[in-house]
Amino acid sequence: MVDDVMAITNFNDFCADLVNVAQWAKANGFDHTTLVTVNADVAERAPQEIRDAISRINLATTDVIADPDDYSNFLSEEDLEAIDDLSSDDPYAIDDGTGIDDGPEVIRSLYTFLCSCDQRRMAILSSRVLADDPKTLDEMGKEQGVTRERIRQLEKELKTQLTSIIADSDTMTQLRDLFRQEGEILPQDKAFQHMPLLVENVPIVDVPLWRLVQELEMEPRFEIADGWMAAPSIDDAKHFVNETLGADANEFGVVRIGGNASHAQSDHIDDSARNLQLWLRYCGMTVVDDFAFISCRSVEDFTAALLYVKDRPLTLEEIANADPRRRNVSSLRNALAKDDRVIRVSKDKYGLSVWGMPEYSTIRGEIQRILDRNGGSADLDDLVREIAGRSGASEKSIISYASILPFQTARGVVTRAGDERMKADNDPYMAARLFRHHDAWMLRITLTKDHQRGSGSILPLAMANVLGIDFQGERVLRSPLGDQHVYWNGMSPSLGTIKRFFGPYGLLVGRQVFLRFGDDGTFDIVPMTMPTGIPLHDALAMSACGDSVDPTDAITAIAHAIGLADDSTTDTVIARLRKRGDDDIADLVDSAV
Repeated sequence: MVDDVMAITNFNDFCADLVNVAQWAKANGFDHTTLVTVNADVAERAPQEIRDAISRINLATTDVIADPDDYSNFLSEEDLEAIDDLSSDDPYAIDDGTGIDDGPEVIRSLYTFLCSCDQRRMAILSSRVLADDPKTLDEMGKEQGVTRERIRQLEKELKTQLTSIIADSDTMTQLRDLFRQEGEILPQDKAFQHMPLLVENVPIVDVPLWRLVQELEMEPRFEIADGWMAAPSIDDAKHFVNETLGADANEFGVVRIGGNASHAQSDHIDDSARNLQLWLRYCGMTVVDDFAFISCRSVEDFTAALLYVKDRPLTLEEIANADPRRRNVSSLRNALAKDDRVIRVSKDKYGLSVWGMPEYSTIRGEIQRILDRNGGSADLDDLVREIAGRSGASEKSIISYASILPFQTARGVVTRAGDERMKADNDPYMAARLFRHHDAWMLRITLTKDHQRGSGSILPLAMANVLGIDFQGERVLRSPLGDQHVYWNGMSPSLGTIKRFFGPYGLLVGRQVFLRFGDDGTFDIVPMTMPTGIPLHDALAMSACGDSVDPTDAITAIAHAIGLADDSTTDTVIARLRKRGDDDIADLVDSAV
């Protein structure tokens, strides 16, 4: 016995093997050939009735054994049922070949060959050649009871035989014609439409012909996956497209892929612009209109490419909506501020620097630019018309900015304010919600979601005086959680983010706290004492004055906090509170006396 052939261990297996051999022989022109010869030693010693049986066996030809109608000549009904059961249960049993005679020649040839394969070769074909997760040679060897080397040899022989059958047909010629006419990258459904042979089912193994050809790696090689067909593989096609289009991309990483593009008629790219766009998107590229964005690693790259394609200024919302990564407007704005290729050309639109459009700044920056251009002064009406026409800013806003630091407007002419006006002289004792307490100033605020998100916040103008900050100046204060910045670049000073205090201090949105500005250059946040509904208690809490059960002491503490003499009367304190804008505290004091 050959070392790679398993022994037959039951009658059904013997019958199945005999039928397989007979059917193959009959299909390959051995119709009247005998298959079985009983050992001569057995015939010599057997009685006559056994010799007659031996003679019938020896004379049985392939057409007799292969024809199911004639099985009853030498098999019982029970044996026939056993063969039928074997054929239906065996995963490698022969297909009945229904309709095979009407199929393409290559399918008929494959069917004939597969009918001749034993169970071992069919197992290799199913578990190795056509499997999505092929078994190893060792695994197959153990299953089949032979060495891994023998499995490798059988697999090689099997592939060679299948390749020879397909090569002898016109399959590969049709495939080469398909790639030559339609390109080597095309949608799967279009490939099947132009070459229906690819989807013809191969009997017995029950796979489409393209799957068998793909696994045999015949030339021209190809791969079908994710709805695409590409030669020699999907990955190779992606690499080719990236290299080819990348070589033609402009300085913004953009290449036209419309009907006039050189690649649209390439042997390597589907000539349909729509299919090409779908392929590029499958490859992970961004496609806008008739353009592919080859290198868009950052939001700045994407914005520059989009502006080039649209050829007009765009708003941040338009850019963000077109971005496949859907980055938010805030991060987009911050990124564009650092990119020299993109400039802000109006209040809400951005363009490319190469367009030569004037760059938009703030209203203050626009006023300064006009003053510099005109020698330090400008007619207010002319200034308003120019800025409003270019930026879309309201006339009211422009007039307001022209009247505050660092500018001044007098008799319809705008100029830059003198140095003496760049300093704040506002009395901190007259600023609402700002109180003096020992060696610090205490500003009462209500925490908002903006504070929690990390936004800065406006301070009273008097704080510039308290902290000694001139216009366009900055002060850095020390806090338990690091440096705290205060700067004055707008109409009023601004406090940098206090977001970092929320967690460690247990701060909550909606709560009132005091911002403590120490005389020694320190900063901290102090929770306000919770109100109790007792008027004088709540007035002291809102003034950062602690608590007192004595009404006189309470009025003295509030008077001191707002810059009045300690012996000030209640009426005087109430009047000062209202003048400062602290009507809520004034009402509490008034109701308590």
